[in-house]
Amino acid sequence: MTLGQRADWFIHPNYFENASDLRKARLLVRAALLTSIFSTSYVALSMVFSYERGIYFTGFNVFGYFALPFLVRAKLPLRVVGFIYTTLGAITVIVLTWFSGGMWSAIYPWIIAIPLLALLVVGKDAAIYWTLLSLAFMLGFGIAELQGYRFPVEYNQELRTIWYLSILPGLLLIIMVVSFTFEHSMQTALKDVEEQKVTIEKQSVELAKLIEEKDDIIRILAHDLKNPLVNITVLTNLLEREIAGPDSKNLVGMIASASANAQVLVKHVLEMATLENLDGGVKLKPTDLQSVINEVVHSFRQTAESKGIPIKTVDLNTYCEAMANLTYLRLVLENLISNAIKFSTPGNEIHVMMALTGQQVQIRVRDHGPGVPVEEESRLFKKFSRLSIRPTGGESSSGLGLSLVKRYMEVMKGNVWFERPEGDGSIFAIELLKAEA
Repeated sequence: MTLGQRADWFIHPNYFENASDLRKARLLVRAALLTSIFSTSYVALSMVFSYERGIYFTGFNVFGYFALPFLVRAKLPLRVVGFIYTTLGAITVIVLTWFSGGMWSAIYPWIIAIPLLALLVVGKDAAIYWTLLSLAFMLGFGIAELQGYRFPVEYNQELRTIWYLSILPGLLLIIMVVSFTFEHSMQTALKDVEEQKVTIEKQSVELAKLIEEKDDIIRILAHDLKNPLVNITVLTNLLEREIAGPDSKNLVGMIASASANAQVLVKHVLEMATLENLDGGVKLKPTDLQSVINEVVHSFRQTAESKGIPIKTVDLNTYCEAMANLTYLRLVLENLISNAIKFSTPGNEIHVMMALTGQQVQIRVRDHGPGVPVEEESRLFKKFSRLSIRPTGGESSSGLGLSLVKRYMEVMKGNVWFERPEGDGSIFAIELLKAEA
């Protein structure tokens, strides 16, 4: 097992799920272990120079820094562990500087290392905080000297030259370690970016192929299926005129119905493909809602009457304009009213209502069909989502109608939702921005 693998033992498994978190955890664990080992040399130096306080504090650092990786394994937040790491070093440096001569101590320049370590293991914000704190302590030691305060010198001053020669070079080593660590982290990050770039480019090529395949399918639907289906419809109409007998006419009617259903599916798929390719939305204009609602309702009266279902408009007395695209608004209303007819039982009315709510205009389509099961509400506006409820007259359902409505409303910057009324049935509501007068 390598040293790196041993250090990784201290890292909680969750950190391996994110490359950035893993990099920070590894840096913190290795910095703590190295500092613990590094501190043992200063325990020995403190013994050599008879610096008893140094023995206690650097000895405390040895155990304290060795304990920090266990906090990482326990998944204490890395920022908290990093703050503890920096605080341990800061307390040791400040205290030992105080008791070894203040600003004339060989440890005094080590205060510079505190914000560097904070930057390394915590981040920029922590480095700024520790920079200000370290600067305050450095100035404090100097001001105290100017005021005549003499700091205690607890080490063996006969070894002062050797003391400086032993302590100060360690600062250079720390600065170089920090610099090399940053350089290594930067190179690793750049390598990760390059690998991600290659992965993204590869995924982009695969995505482009999938989009091309989807477009091919759409083209097949548009050209290779649409026209034959139209021909089938024309031929069944001709056959119906020529063939006698109820059984034969029923078979022809079934063929015509199947052809019509397939055409509806093709139409919806093509509409969805067109809408997905819209990237800049559509142009919206003030649109007379009363006229559009009445026009669409009128176009469905014959279909509704054939099932014995009256369609009534409610609260359409007030003239109102909303910001909409006329084509898409018609399609939205056609889909909602068509669904209401499909799922209504004969003899029950369908109501189309309009209401003003501040700067918004709402239109609701209410039916008295079987309603939508509570557990299936979340699937209402998803593509190809078919619910357990079935049309009351055997009509077809592609599972695309409501998803198309949702997309139409999105491109018109509006909303669509489902409401559960009291009693039976369903309410589907849309909302558009009212046009400025």
